[in-house]
Amino acid sequence: MGRDRIHRRTVLTAIGVAAVSVSASLAGCGETTAEWTPATVPTDATLYDVGTTATGAVAVGEDGIVLTRGDESWTVALPNGPGGTADTLRSLAVTNNGRAVWAAGDSGALGLYDVVADQAVDFSAPKEMTSSWTAVAVAGLAGEERITALNGSGELLHGQRDGTSVEWAEVIEPGTGSSVTDVAITPLSYVYTVDTDGGAFESRDGGDTWTRIGIDAAAVDFDAVAAVDSGAVSVAGGDGTVWNYNGVGWSRASLAETAITALVRNRYDALAIASSGDLFERDFDGWTTQTTLPAQNDPLAITLGTSRAPELVVGESGMVIERQY
Repeated sequence: MGRDRIHRRTVLTAIGVAAVSVSASLAGCGETTAEWTPATVPTDATLYDVGTTATGAVAVGEDGIVLTRGDESWTVALPNGPGGTADTLRSLAVTNNGRAVWAAGDSGALGLYDVVADQAVDFSAPKEMTSSWTAVAVAGLAGEERITALNGSGELLHGQRDGTSVEWAEVIEPGTGSSVTDVAITPLSYVYTVDTDGGAFESRDGGDTWTRIGIDAAAVDFDAVAAVDSGAVSVAGGDGTVWNYNGVGWSRASLAETAITALVRNRYDALAIASSGDLFERDFDGWTTQTTLPAQNDPLAITLGTSRAPELVVGESGMVIERQY
């Protein structure tokens, strides 16, 4: 069970390396030295996803563990998930105001954690769906957000929250029959999915109808999608490429020789990480190689920073690496 996995540990000891120093150009700040530094976290459980919240940052993972980061330190918010069942959580998404964290994972585990109220609500097995969720996305403010969950069969389930309850729609399967691998939703509830046949799909009505928007020349499995609006969509491929969509067409950037396993973006900036540990950053000038993280633990998720939390990478065996300036 998850409680058996919780103890103090230092990721630096686990990976046996020093912090990685890199130079990063900050808008208006010139050249500034940044370090990707292993953090001390109270678990050695694998962490599958990470995000930022109104109070800092959050990560979820093995045995349902939910970690939160406040003033530079990590603590266990939930040892066994929102439902207390210790089902592994594989994906998270945060409402637009940063208050509610939705987490989804094995055996239909689905729920939210309110970082302000320090309260969890379990919504597991909606519509009696007990298959494992592989991705979750949300849009809107806490209490009235729209939720989209994706399972391993490529089925999407949409829900609309109203306070303490969620109204769930019928299950749909967007795409062409190939397995859908990831989902993203914008603040205006445009929904984007990608599949294992180089397909990218868009819904402008919250998931009721779908249009294929590419990518004809891709010929590769897609693993991740990130979207801000209809003119700011990025897709990561299994061949180390990232495709960017401006609302009209796609542009391709070849970043790595291995698969891009995680991708995050806002309107202007983006981060991507490859299974090799190579980390890439995108700004106005395009993509650049930022650094190479230690190879002892596989990186699984990445997030951009905010005023309350740094950029973060999480992965196997409780790996958390923070970008410090």
